[in-house]
Amino acid sequence: MIVTVGSICLDTTRTPFKTAEEVLGGSGCYFSLASSFFAETGLIGVIGTDFPKAYRSTLEQRLNLRGLEVKEGRTFRFDSSFGYDLGVRTANKTELNVFGEWAPAVPGEYKDAEYLYLGNVGPDQQLRVLDQMRDPKLTVADTIEYWIVNQRDSLVEVLSRVNGAVLNDEEVRHLCDTTNVITGARKIMDWGADFVIVKKGEHGATLFTEDAIFPTCSYPIEEISDPTGAGDSFAGGFMGHIARRGDLSMQTFKEAVIYGNIMGSYVVERFSIERLLSL
Repeated sequence: MIVTVGSICLDTTRTPFKTAEEVLGGSGCYFSLASSFFAETGLIGVIGTDFPKAYRSTLEQRLNLRGLEVKEGRTFRFDSSFGYDLGVRTANKTELNVFGEWAPAVPGEYKDAEYLYLGNVGPDQQLRVLDQMRDPKLTVADTIEYWIVNQRDSLVEVLSRVNGAVLNDEEVRHLCDTTNVITGARKIMDWGADFVIVKKGEHGATLFTEDAIFPTCSYPIEEISDPTGAGDSFAGGFMGHIARRGDLSMQTFKEAVIYGNIMGSYVVERFSIERLLSL
C-alpha cells in the first residue's frame, strides 16, 4: 500500500478561456488518484462538514479513506488565476479553514505501509506523519515556496529524514540558494536524501542520485486546460510504479519518472481531476 498525506481542497481556477469554481483539488487528491492506477492508496487528509457528498463518493470509489478526517467547519479553499501561457499561477485567495490547525493522525492499518508520500502540507505536519510510521521502505517528500520561506528549518529536517524529494526547479534554487539545480540537488542529498527529482513543467523532469543524472522530456500534448495538480500527479505516477514493481532499483526509478511524466500530462488536459477519472 501507498500512504500519502496531503491537502484536500475546493479549487477555483481562472484561465483566460474558462473558470472552474470550487472543484475538487488539493495535493492529496491529485497524488492519490494518480497512484491508485498502480497500487492501493490510503489518503490522510481533512475536510469540513461542507465538503460535497459527490466528491467524497468519487474518492471512496478509488481510495482507502481510513485516514480521512471530517472536522466541523469549512473545507480548505484556494482561488488562483493563470495567464495565456498557463505557466504562471497567481494566488488570489487562500482560506485554510479546517486545514489550518490540523494535526494529521495515521490510522493503525497505515503504519506498516511500505511506501509513504509526504505531499504539500506543512513540514511540521509531514514530520508528525513520519514519526507515526513504523518502517516504510520508501519515503518521499514534496514542498512549495510557502514552506521554504516560512518553515525552512523544519523543511530541511524533513528532507534529511526521507529517501527522496520531489521539487520544481525554482523551489530547488530558492531552498538551496543557488542558480544551478544540479548544485541544489546535490545539496539536498548532502542533507540526507538518497535522490532528488527536479520537475521542470513542460520541459520534463530530472532524477538525481549520488551516481547518476537521468533527464527526461515531458510527454508531448496538444490540449492544455489547467496545469493544477500536474506535479502531484507526476509524483503519483512515480510512486505508483515503484510500488507496483516492488523494488528500488535504478531501472525501476527511471521507468517511474517516465510514468510520472505521463500521469502529469494527462491531468492538465482537463480542469480539476476530471481527466484522471476518465482514464
